[in-house]
Amino acid sequence: MRFNAYDNVIVQPSTVSSVAIQSLTGSSAVNGDAYDTSIGIESLMVHVRAEIASGSPSAATVAWALQESTASGSGFVAAVDNTGTAIGGTLNVHTVAVDAYARVEGIMLYNTNATAAPYGGRKRYLRVVFTPAFTSGTSPAILGYAEFLGTPGNGLALPVRTTVSNT
Repeated sequence: MRFNAYDNVIVQPSTVSSVAIQSLTGSSAVNGDAYDTSIGIESLMVHVRAEIASGSPSAATVAWALQESTASGSGFVAAVDNTGTAIGGTLNVHTVAVDAYARVEGIMLYNTNATAAPYGGRKRYLRVVFTPAFTSGTSPAILGYAEFLGTPGNGLALPVRTTVSNT
């Protein structure tokens, strides 16, 4: 039985150096920490937010991408949806703050016994990567934030019905 809307919901901010809100400057990618989905999550949603750029740039965007790996520290690759398209997008934050959401399914259904692609499902670790882009301005910066919102599973082993995730 649920007592309120937050029962059985897992919320995990994507952090870098234990800080959830990132100040994005320059044009280099910023990797979030790896999130271990083995804690029993059945499905999750990725929520990404970027605030209005400071420093008066004439254009400001933040590209975000979901990546996955079988190990927490290395081997991250683009997480793709069921059409093979990388999960992510670009947020235009020149004049307004922007939110983006992505539903991610197939958690913990990655077939580690398969010897070749496609493996189906999701790998164990997920992370969000931000890449800012600016045109001119004086020391422009963007505050970015990502979080994973998941629902715990019931502990039953689910079959892999397709060779790709239904994201």
